[in-house]
Amino acid sequence: MATMQTPPPPPISRNAMADLLCTIMILCRGMGDNGPCWAYMCIKPSMAQSFKEARDKGPFNIEDYGAIIECGEGEEPPEEVRRRMEREYGMNHHYEDDLLRAVEQIKQKAIG
Repeated sequence: MATMQTPPPPPISRNAMADLLCTIMILCRGMGDNGPCWAYMCIKPSMAQSFKEARDKGPFNIEDYGAIIECGEGEEPPEEVRRRMEREYGMNHHYEDDLLRAVEQIKQKAIG
């Protein structure tokens, strides 16, 4: 009996691989229809720059950039929600600050 060979799948880009393997979890704050609101959401790495640019420009629909895990009204999420996000999802509430520090350190090492 003859066997058929299936061709290998096409190579996957680094960005596509990153999107498959991980997401960036953030706490997004903004204004909703009823006032201040917050949302924990996951963003694909390939969408991070677009999300940042949209956030810097002003109001936008966060669902265009990722999946909302939990959201609510008010300036900040309740402490119990913050702790649950840390425990269940590994949320780092200092991610952006940590990332910016790491980038700055890499730049300083490159300069010499």
